[in-house]
Amino acid sequence: MTEASSFADDRALAIVNPIAGKGAGERLAKRMAADFRAQGVRVDIVRTPAPDEAARLAREAAADGYRFIVSAGGDGTANEIANGIVGSGAVLALYPIGSGNDFARALGYPRRPRDVVGFLRSARRRSIDVGEMNGRIFVNAAGVGIDGHVAARVTATSRIVGETLGYFTGALVGIATYRPRPMRVLIDGELISGRFLSVVAANGTHFGSGMRIAPQASLDDGQLDVVLAGDLSPWASMVALGKIYFGTHIDGKTIILKRARAVEIELERPLAAQLDGEVTTVPHLSIRVRPRALEVLAR
Repeated sequence: MTEASSFADDRALAIVNPIAGKGAGERLAKRMAADFRAQGVRVDIVRTPAPDEAARLAREAAADGYRFIVSAGGDGTANEIANGIVGSGAVLALYPIGSGNDFARALGYPRRPRDVVGFLRSARRRSIDVGEMNGRIFVNAAGVGIDGHVAARVTATSRIVGETLGYFTGALVGIATYRPRPMRVLIDGELISGRFLSVVAANGTHFGSGMRIAPQASLDDGQLDVVLAGDLSPWASMVALGKIYFGTHIDGKTIILKRARAVEIELERPLAAQLDGEVTTVPHLSIRVRPRALEVLAR
């Protein structure tokens, strides 16, 4: 069995997030089986009954012998499923219907859902790194500072204006209301202390619905790209926001890049952090890379 044909020949389960893509997940679940069948692929389909349930469904599916687990949703759904199957031998495939789909972009998936099934039939299996923050897996990026502050406000806005504009609008509001916070950042044993607007550990190149946070990041180099934005003024933050979409924000002075296998971040008080766009409040961050720990279908 070749890698190109294995998806069509082996057991696959699609886990659909019904609320992804402004409700596109629910509509998709009704026609998804037919789309796969038209390409000669049999895929069983389940809907996530509640938030955080996709990890459980994926874990049980892997234990039941499903070789491929298809994440039908956005980056948050992919994150949950990765947490359920990492280390199991099951392969993560994507059916990206979220608004941002930054992880799908990193893996070379087509943007139009109708092209995804054909892509999956010819995709290759690839072993990629994952990050781990405070015991939870992330596939794309995790960070603390203004990105966590913004992510905490994006969800409600995105329902109205979409995730890309929602994140950009949230970033503008964040710049107006957020100030750099004191942090102690230990990067592979090197201590950097000061006030930081944001510290992001990136596995993929993009986050925040198209922001090129770490333009040279690789998913399988055994390292995380750590981007540290220092004590920027509101105006400097605004300039950096414009540059980040082009990947030209890292200047080696106020915004620097380090590559590392482990990062420890100590905070003066708990702050909002984001992990693949999902928000949590933490008193500290313990981040490490797990090299080639996840099997995915990719370009």
